[in-house]
Order: sequence, then C-alpha cells, then structure tokens
Amino acid sequence: MFWNLLLKLIFSGIIALLLPTLSLANQSSDLKIIAIILSKTCPLPDGPDMTIDSPDSILKSVNNPDCPKHGDTQLVQTAIANQAKFPTKVGVEIKVRVDGQELKKKRLRKVYTIQSSDTARVLHEINLENTGIYQISVRIWDAQFKRILLNTTAGDERYFFIASPQDIEVANTQLASGVRVSGKRIISPLKFDPPDLRWESVQVLPKHALRGEKLRLRLNLMNAGGDIVKDVTAKIQYYNVKQPMRKSIIAMPSAQVMAPGEIVTFDLEYILPDDQLLGKYQIAVTVDPENEIEELKEKNNVAKSNVIRLSDIKLLLPTDKFTFEENGLFLFQWDSLAFSEFKIQVGVDEKFEDSGSYFDLPQGNRWIADKELVPLAGELPGMAMGLMRAKKKNQLFWRVIGRQASGKQAISGIHRFRITPVSSDSS
Repeated sequence: MFWNLLLKLIFSGIIALLLPTLSLANQSSDLKIIAIILSKTCPLPDGPDMTIDSPDSILKSVNNPDCPKHGDTQLVQTAIANQAKFPTKVGVEIKVRVDGQELKKKRLRKVYTIQSSDTARVLHEINLENTGIYQISVRIWDAQFKRILLNTTAGDERYFFIASPQDIEVANTQLASGVRVSGKRIISPLKFDPPDLRWESVQVLPKHALRGEKLRLRLNLMNAGGDIVKDVTAKIQYYNVKQPMRKSIIAMPSAQVMAPGEIVTFDLEYILPDDQLLGKYQIAVTVDPENEIEELKEKNNVAKSNVIRLSDIKLLLPTDKFTFEENGLFLFQWDSLAFSEFKIQVGVDEKFEDSGSYFDLPQGNRWIADKELVPLAGELPGMAMGLMRAKKKNQLFWRVIGRQASGKQAISGIHRFRITPVSSDSS
C-alpha cells in the first residue's frame, strides 16, 4: 500500500513538472514568425554568410539611394501569426547586432495580445549610428519575458551593411589597383502585399451648424495593406449637396510613415464663412489625391462625412419627436450667430401655412433677446392642447423666427413634439 502511494505521488510530481513544458510547447507550435522586412534594403548579399569584401559592394552601399546610410533611420517590420483557437499574449523582442555584438539599447521589447487566427505586425525604428554589418532577428517570449517560445529560424535573419570612412577609403584603393572580389549569392527579401490606404471613419460635428460656427473634424485613416507607406497626403474638401462638383479645399494633412494596420487620426477645425450659402453640406476626404502611392486597392481612397445642415438658426430643445409631460417643465432653446431678437411659433400645422393653426410666443409684437423661453402655463400646455383638441391633432410643431436690428428676418427649420396628458380625460 505504501509503495503504491509513493509511486502515485512521484508520478503526479513528474506530470506537474511537465505541464508547463507541454503548455509551452503547444503555444510555441501555434505561433509563427512570418518574416522580417526592412524599409531600406540594398542590392548586396543578404544572409548569414554575408561578407563585404568587394570594393564594388562597399561603394554601392554608399552611392545607391536604396541602401541604408550612416545616420539614417531603419524601419524594421515583422509579423507574428497566432494559429491557435484562442488569443495569445506574448512578448516580442527585435534584436539588433552589429558585427556580432548585440546592441541592447537599440532592441525592442513589447507585449502584444494576438487574437485567434490573426497576425500582429510589429514596427521598430533603429537609428543607424554604428557602422558595420547589422543582423536583425526576432524572438518570441512569454508575456513576462522569462521563457523563450520561438526564435527566428537560422537563415531568416536580415542583414545590411553600413560602410565606415575606412571601408570607403580601402575600397577606393582596391579599385584603383584593379582588385576585384566576386560577390556572394543574393537572397531576395520576402515581400508583403503593398500598402492599402482607406478611411475608417469621417466624423464631423456639429451635424447642424451655423454660418460662422466652427466645425470639428475627426478623420481616421488606416493602412490596411501589408507594407509600410511613407509621405502620405490627404485632401479635405467641403461642398453643397446640390452642387457636388463645386468643392472647396479646407485642409491638406499628411502622415510621414504608416505601418501595416496603423491608424492615423487627423483632428481638424474649420470655421464656416458668414456668407456661405445655406443648405446641406458634406465633407469629402481623399488620400493620395495625386495617385503617387502604389496600393493594393486604388478605389477606396475617397470617403464622405455625414450630411451637415447649415443655417442661421438651429433648434436645440425640444429635439425632433420629443415628448413633454403635461404637468412638467416646458423649455425651448435655440442658437444663432446672425440674429439678436427672436420669437417662437407653436402649432399643429407642420408647414405653418394656416395662421389659425399656430400661435406666437411671446404674443403680439414682442420679441426676446434670449435664446431660450419658458412659456406660461396658459400657453403651454394650455393653448397648445386646446389647439390640438380644436383641430383634432395629436402632435405639435415649433420653429423660431430671428430678427436683426435692420429688420432682416430668417426662419429656422421645424421640429415636432408631443404632450403626454396627465389622464386620458385630458386628451
């Protein structure tokens, strides 16, 4: 009996010790480092056997505009795929070595949560302050950076070369003496899909604006493609819905660099001219308006905002289709930049064509300078509900008339509202 119990305890201990290892092995098998991509590449030997002993190669690394240079910024992009059926939280490390020595200050360590069957794209920026042969590799850790889950496969590291002044001097001397050294094989880098710029959202507030009022724009631009894109420009225009061909440019924002999956937000403001025609407007946004960037899709670069209603008087409260309680507070609010005196009209005629179907507040020739009004109880609900009973209607409408000192007037749009009676008898 004792020996059986002892064997069970030993077996359980072995299983407990193996469980983290088994879990780690399973997690590692579901993760995959797809590739390492460099923003600046060079037509030189790129691989673990890289040797820059050809004077032609050394001078090409300096003169070719595609090659990274001392003082440049190198963008490193890698993709980690999660093939598991559940999200995985991992630590991603991008290692930088120069001539075999790791530069720990230039490495990246960051924790990412990768959704099931999804790919995380990681972007790292390296200032090229050192000369020599750079080696870039990727390592995947657990979220605490305590256990290594996955390393870049040997031969999949990326290499590039930054020539020193001494390297250049030696290369020029070798060329002058007629020395030639054959280069090594060239390994073509794995390429992702081209970038794809598209607008995720175009939001404009307020939706009902006044002439002279400030519009606030929030534009979210996404790179939905598979590669880095630089020097992204956008054109922001507005136009009257009835005149879509007459667009006016209000801004030309730009983004220097966008990584795959990255979203850039443009927060802009624009003051509508005082003499702008009234009516309905929209904001049109176009990325890469000159079509200078090669993209995966070219037909998704344009988007439009919600319709913006432009007027001189806008109604605030009650909102359209609002319901008052018969014994509650009746409050009317509006806004205007162009007018200084106001009165409101309340009635059952939605077009306010029948003078017997609506009344003014304040009544008579009185006007108010305020932009809100609380009617007397005899007016609302009294007169309003009496009008509904007389005309056999179950809803009301309201609008505002504005007046300037010169006598010029304007009328707002129309909102509808209801009054819920205290009892069924009052309806």
